Amino acid sequence: MREILENIFAKQTPPAGSAEGLPYWTFWLLLFVILLLVVFIFLRDKNLRRRINLFLFGAKKKLIKLRLQVRLKRDCRKKDEFIPSLGKKVWEDKLKIPEGEKIHQELDKLEQNKQDLKRELNDVLSKIKGLEADLEQFIQKHKDSITEQESARKPYQEKLAEIKDEGRVLEVKVTEKQKELEGVVRGITSSGNEIDDKLDELNKQREEVDETIKRLVDKRLGLEKERKDHQEKIDELDKKLKAIEEGGKKRIREFHKEIKEWKRSKEKLLDKIEHVEKKKDPLFVRLGKQTDETRENQQELSVFYSQIDRLNERIGELEQQIKNL
Repeated sequence: MREILENIFAKQTPPAGSAEGLPYWTFWLLLFVILLLVVFIFLRDKNLRRRINLFLFGAKKKLIKLRLQVRLKRDCRKKDEFIPSLGKKVWEDKLKIPEGEKIHQELDKLEQNKQDLKRELNDVLSKIKGLEADLEQFIQKHKDSITEQESARKPYQEKLAEIKDEGRVLEVKVTEKQKELEGVVRGITSSGNEIDDKLDELNKQREEVDETIKRLVDKRLGLEKERKDHQEKIDELDKKLKAIEEGGKKRIREFHKEIKEWKRSKEKLLDKIEHVEKKKDPLFVRLGKQTDETRENQQELSVFYSQIDRLNERIGELEQQIKNL
């Protein structure tokens, strides 16, 4: 082959001015020749053709086998689902089968355990519901108590504010009267050499101012006592309000803690119920297998038997097809 190609290209003289190397069309010619030679070799080599055919057939067979195995696994899984369903049907309908009494007793015992757990669960759920209702009622009552205390405190606060305002006004008046008294005293001092009538008038004026100051001071003292009484009442109500708030928060925390504990008990009971249900599964399988083997109660279980028979037939066919491959 190499010699033939060399002779062909040796006889071809490239035209003047052309670039060195093979022309573009020569590449495709070479490729075409190579393909012809490959086809020629393939047609003449029977062993090569046989090996290629075997390889392709083997790949096809593996693909077919894989598909059959997938179908087989699917049908086996369906049968595995029918068997426990059959056992559960036998137990729920209390159908008698040979050697199935012991399994029935175990399942009955598990079911009784499950019902006991369910009753306990219902009690726990009722307790949680009651606690949540009590909590809601307590929160509302707690809010009402706080509102009541705040309402009781409000008039004392308003009155205290009025007393403070009135006290400030009295203080200003007392200051003014004291200044007025000082002026009167200065007038008395400066009028020592004047006539007695003027002096008497100033003394009388001083007495009036003194009396006014005394009344204002007494009134301010009375207001101060009233202010202290109102402040003491407000402090008492504040103390009571604080106790109500702290007591309410503490009781609410206790409610939440108790509810949380009961919810934890609920979760434990749900886990136990789920565990009991899982313990039934292998018993359903055993009972279903025994029922399928004995084929008792044909009328009641005919639907299950026919479905299992169809699956067994398909499974057998698939296994035989896989074996034949």
